[in-house]
Amino acid sequence: MDYRSIPGTELSISSLAIGGWLTLGDGVTDAESSRILHAAIDGGVTFLDLADVYANGGAERVVGRFLQEADRGRLIVSSKVFWPMGDGPNDRGLGRRHIHASIDGTLSRLGLGHLDLYFCHREDPSVPLAETVQAMGDLVQLGKIRAWGTSCWRPSTLREAHRVAQSLGVAPPRVEQPQYSLLVRGIENDLVPVCQQLGMGLVAFSPMAGGVLSGKYLDGVPEGSRAAESTWLERFQTPAIAASVREFVAWCQIEGQDPAAVALAWVMSQSGITSAICGARNEAQIRQNLLAADLALDSSTMAQLDQWFPHGRRALWKRLLGAVLRLGRRV
Repeated sequence: MDYRSIPGTELSISSLAIGGWLTLGDGVTDAESSRILHAAIDGGVTFLDLADVYANGGAERVVGRFLQEADRGRLIVSSKVFWPMGDGPNDRGLGRRHIHASIDGTLSRLGLGHLDLYFCHREDPSVPLAETVQAMGDLVQLGKIRAWGTSCWRPSTLREAHRVAQSLGVAPPRVEQPQYSLLVRGIENDLVPVCQQLGMGLVAFSPMAGGVLSGKYLDGVPEGSRAAESTWLERFQTPAIAASVREFVAWCQIEGQDPAAVALAWVMSQSGITSAICGARNEAQIRQNLLAADLALDSSTMAQLDQWFPHGRRALWKRLLGAVLRLGRRV
């Protein structure tokens, strides 16, 4: 396992992280959650990524129980704030009141005195950016968090957040958490270079596109899978994407590689990426994902992946054309 520093902090995190979205406390038993977390830590993972909204606090409670038996000093624990945690008007967003209330709830559920990383889970245009930056900076100064970050923020907002933080004399965001995978590569255009200019780390979520790149959805939607319980993956369910994934999976089988591990290893090897967050519904899945930590992709493999999953404005058209040509060869 590789360990990488988050710029501007004393924090180093594993290049592969374990996340709690749609898994811990949400359809996975406490016993299996414990096995997943132990397997991840035993495999070298040191970064646990959560959010208060995951299972409405359930993921934090599960990890809180795990931390009672784990070596807390080895681990970097994060959570997030933004999405509604109640029905009241102040139970959501990035206003000062909600941020301060939310961190207290998170720390209570985790059984911790402080959090290593705290993410603003989305942008909040209803709240002045200066209020959000000041509130997060206050949490750093109060010792409730060691550093803060953002998730799915635009490059322009990140630039402004750093400007505001400097003017207020508080800590700026140190890490951004975007979606990134072989199927979602838009951050390469602007977010990656902006984060590098600002000295921010990048922690990618959904590096396997919700499991699509593992190939498990090629012949239908398995019961109990993410696609069966959420509409989030519908955008990946197109003939063009299915054709590319099918060729990718077939190549992995020939090469004796696990598709999920290859997809993860690709993200972990990209410029500017500090860590990739994977989820798991059982111990076998996390052990399979851990294979990515020791997988080095050579230049020919990287070039082949770019052919199957091209980046840029013409990427979709390349996929569609490729699907048409492959169909023509079969007819």
